[in-house]
Amino acid sequence: MTVPPQQWYPSAGHIIHTHVQYADSEGTKSRFPVVVSGANFNRHHPEVIVAFTTTSKNIHHPRDYDVEISDKHPDFVRTGLTQSTTIRCGRLWTIDKRRISDVIGTVPNNLLTDIQRLVLQCFREQT
Repeated sequence: MTVPPQQWYPSAGHIIHTHVQYADSEGTKSRFPVVVSGANFNRHHPEVIVAFTTTSKNIHHPRDYDVEISDKHPDFVRTGLTQSTTIRCGRLWTIDKRRISDVIGTVPNNLLTDIQRLVLQCFREQT
């Protein structure tokens, strides 16, 4: 990334490249989560909120909060991804903007609407 994190404001729908450390392993792993926090939040905080992603072939038990970006989607090339990927809208993280290596692409608009709806649903009380 060529712009210092203090001057760079990611937007919802950006697919970023970052390295994360999992509690059950040593070292870090390269990941491509989707930014779900809005530009105003991202402008005023040192972190962004992201949704976990995984390659779709690794999904053995789909969840009702999953959204797939298929490599057959007409806007797939804009994502920067190399294969079909599932966004787990119920698995959210905060990532310090300084840990973002790059923005590799963006989620297609129609899928971003679904992602935002499912993220919000995670915080609503079920009745």
